[in-house]
Amino acid sequence: MHDRVIDRAAAHAEPAHLAVRDWLLAGLSVSAGMYEAICFLAFGKVFAGFQTGNIMFLGFGVAGTRPPTGPNPVTVVISLAAFAAGVALAVPVLRAFGGGAAPGRIAYQVWPRRVCIALVITLILQVAFFVVWITAASPASLAYTLVALAAFAMGLQANAIRSLHVPGISTTAFTAAFIGLVSGLVSRGLTVPAAWRLTTTMVGLAVGGFLGDWMLSHAHPYAPVVPVAVTAVVIVIAWVALKPRAASGPVGGPGLPVQQAAE
Repeated sequence: MHDRVIDRAAAHAEPAHLAVRDWLLAGLSVSAGMYEAICFLAFGKVFAGFQTGNIMFLGFGVAGTRPPTGPNPVTVVISLAAFAAGVALAVPVLRAFGGGAAPGRIAYQVWPRRVCIALVITLILQVAFFVVWITAASPASLAYTLVALAAFAMGLQANAIRSLHVPGISTTAFTAAFIGLVSGLVSRGLTVPAAWRLTTTMVGLAVGGFLGDWMLSHAHPYAPVVPVAVTAVVIVIAWVALKPRAASGPVGGPGLPVQQAAE
């Protein structure tokens, strides 16, 4: 088999930049894992980003299964709707800051500025989550609001990262990543960097789940601080270390500033 997994940016970017990008993706997976742990453990059976699980929970709710055995259908619907709103919001944000297209010129950016801008909005939502959480007498009493904020942020993040076109990577859902890793290893169609990237993002999710559980048990009021900090660090590193570079023009033609080119 020769169906190797292709990273579109890899052929046009420095290995060091790709390595930074892959670590940033793993960092966002840690952040997502923490929100999944916080929402699932603090608000009952509901996920902030893993909407496959929420759709399954919705089926449980329709069947009549209720807490504590099953999920709260209202919370599940709120998460689905808020996540969809985040995905939808990402579309105009990414378009608005995408730059104008230039005929015959393509910019291959490891981490476009528009992704950082979308993540800044994600960060604002995460800060709002933390403010509501820490000021509430009982965060569980504001489950609907908090789940909406977390799911909104995860939907925005998921679509922003999707725009990077990195094979198998979502940072909020990992079934495709797991399938890609296993099938790629079996078929030997996976490059070493791709296997590393898929593995680190999945490990990042598990680390986030562990940290979320640990923080809820040992530092409950400050549990949402860590994912906020992680997202902020990712934005800063991406903005500083993955600056746009000049895009290559047509053969024999001059380069074009990446801000004026389309990805």
